[in-house]
Amino acid sequence: MTFFLQIMAVVVSPLILIIGLFKPKWILFWMKEPDRLWVSALAIFMFMGTFTAWSEMRMPHKTAQQREREMEHQQELKNKRPPEQQNELQLDRL
Repeated sequence: MTFFLQIMAVVVSPLILIIGLFKPKWILFWMKEPDRLWVSALAIFMFMGTFTAWSEMRMPHKTAQQREREMEHQQELKNKRPPEQQNELQLDRL
């Protein structure tokens, strides 16, 4: 699936853009009067969509245990700081 998305983003989207800029009728064959603006919008959306999907597939998702460990680590760091550095907005309470 990642290979398909890479091909779509790297080969098909620029190819649609280049062909559509010269002959928009070839890409937008269902329209009566195709426009270069529609072709470029289609190519940009394809490019953005395929790269977004590809990056989402490649990014490892965190499990509940990993999120819990991360929260514990942040709490430990927060507790290690001196009280005056924890939250400077609460200094007037002392």
